[in-house]
Amino acid sequence: MNINDISTEKLVGMTLLQNTLKSQLGDGMEFELVYQALLNSMEGQEGNKDKGSNLISIGVGQNLNNIPIRYLSGINSSAYSIGAINQVSTISNDETMQRIYSAVNKYSEEFDVDSNLVLAVIKAESNFNPKVVSSAGAMGLMQLMPVNCEEDGVLDPFNVEDNIRGGVKQLRGHIDRYDGDIEMALMAYNAGQGTVKRRGVTSADDLYKMPKETQNYVPKVMKYYLNGL
Repeated sequence: MNINDISTEKLVGMTLLQNTLKSQLGDGMEFELVYQALLNSMEGQEGNKDKGSNLISIGVGQNLNNIPIRYLSGINSSAYSIGAINQVSTISNDETMQRIYSAVNKYSEEFDVDSNLVLAVIKAESNFNPKVVSSAGAMGLMQLMPVNCEEDGVLDPFNVEDNIRGGVKQLRGHIDRYDGDIEMALMAYNAGQGTVKRRGVTSADDLYKMPKETQNYVPKVMKYYLNGL
């Protein structure tokens, strides 16, 4: 969205909306997800002015309570998904997103892993689609392989809570294995600790030794982790 094309009224409305969302959701990743979804909706509306678009408009004095909930929970499905088949759909079910955030908070606390890191991994792995399956057979939100499910007692990898518990537990194990080095942990999460060892990777500086997918994966997750989704 080009700032030069936005009217003063709409710009003020966007600022009010941003402040209202921050007051309700805080200044974390949940705010970023919701606000970006609204911006995407606004962009879509600008491109469909002559097509009878039913997307929302935001202006000064608009009652934010009247914004349909689907716009507060929609996530753009065109974003990244590592190795996933092209069946990633937009996750716009508010109840599902609530379950995801609740499970992330619960298991992040249980396994002492930063919840923002978990959300970043989910974003990169599945774009918040609990039903996605990769061409390699990885399943669900955190893209668990069958062997991971067996090791971590995940009975249903397509269940939000079960998948996140298994994924966070696995992530915790990698973080411990590499003495808190997040980037090393992400390399192992993506390619397996065996690949890390075989390729002689001992620090983040050795990322170039890893498969191309992992070379792309680690900076992507770190960007989401440090800068927001």
